[in-house]
Amino acid sequence: MEVVLTDQVRDAIIALQGGNSSEFKSTIDASLMARAMDAIEVQKVAVGQNFFGEPEQESEIDLEPEESSDEEI
Repeated sequence: MEVVLTDQVRDAIIALQGGNSSEFKSTIDASLMARAMDAIEVQKVAVGQNFFGEPEQESEIDLEPEESSDEEI
């Protein structure tokens, strides 16, 4: 997995190095929220495509019980 250092994360690291923990926390929170919202949008598109796409073919279900014989082999 490649580590991507965005400007937001870089700013958070600089804030932490400077001893500003509240700015670090808010910057990381904002970065995580942005990533979460992006992931939600991707999932919305995927669900929409699956919902409006071609319907899946249902497999036939055998509703008749199998007949079993009582005789021994």
